Amino acid sequence: MTHLSQIRRGAAAVASAALLCGVLGAGPAAAAAPPPGAHGTYQGRVIAKTGLVLRSGPGTGYRAVGSLPYGTVVTLVCKVNGQNVGGNPRWYKLDAGRPAWGAARYITTLGEAPAWCRGDRR
Repeated sequence: MTHLSQIRRGAAAVASAALLCGVLGAGPAAAAAPPPGAHGTYQGRVIAKTGLVLRSGPGTGYRAVGSLPYGTVVTLVCKVNGQNVGGNPRWYKLDAGRPAWGAARYITTLGEAPAWCRGDRR
């Protein structure tokens, strides 16, 4: 076996592992989300007395996709700067069973704040 065949064999093993990761769900979609906090996932609680309107993007101009009542604990995926709401430009991407965003003005973090969404640190 030549040195070149060992390199090719190693490259094939790496490519196979990458393909397997993609098939098992650790591919590009998983790479887009930041890793969870040291204690598992990031959590927040809805503090809007009338409830939180969930949006399809980080601003009130985006379509409403649902709502959550006061006191609901939510999983925070990551954060971005979006439309300023009540003096706070931060929006959290939520894991609410569908793509949804909530204004940080109406969500208090429980523990560590989530990381910035990949490529969105305005």
